[in-house]
Amino acid sequence: MSGPVGASRGISFGLSFLGVAVKSYDLVYIVRPDLDADALKAVTERMSQRIIDQGGTIEAVEVWGKKRMTFTVKKYREGIFVHTRFALPPNKVEEIRRAAALTEDVLRATITNAVGKLPEAKPAEPSSATAVTAPAPAATPAAPLAPVVPSTPEPQSGPAEV
Repeated sequence: MSGPVGASRGISFGLSFLGVAVKSYDLVYIVRPDLDADALKAVTERMSQRIIDQGGTIEAVEVWGKKRMTFTVKKYREGIFVHTRFALPPNKVEEIRRAAALTEDVLRATITNAVGKLPEAKPAEPSSATAVTAPAPAATPAAPLAPVVPSTPEPQSGPAEV
């Protein structure tokens, strides 16, 4: 039996682009936490452009948000995590790894083979003019708990003191 395992059953192991197999990869990188929204967008676009320049295609980009890291990386205790799913010929992956390492705003990056479904795109938030929202239920204040005090004095048992 020659060829990759499963080839005889018609299972495909990736797309072919100009005779080179294209595989999907997951790139997760951590961006400096002190960047504003515009700078973060610029970093994600720069990383996406580097993938496209190498002949890849971007399948999904998802910003996971700011998270606290277990240990300090380049003097930062927090970072903004970004996930990118992309397809690229395997011989070009090392160039993406190098580009991520050379980007100053990227603290850490890792590339793995894509496993599982493509991350679902979150629906865009509707504009305020077309948004129909139900009124929030009014919060009812909880009744304060009153201390339990007996209303009548209890008779004492035992000898009365004089």
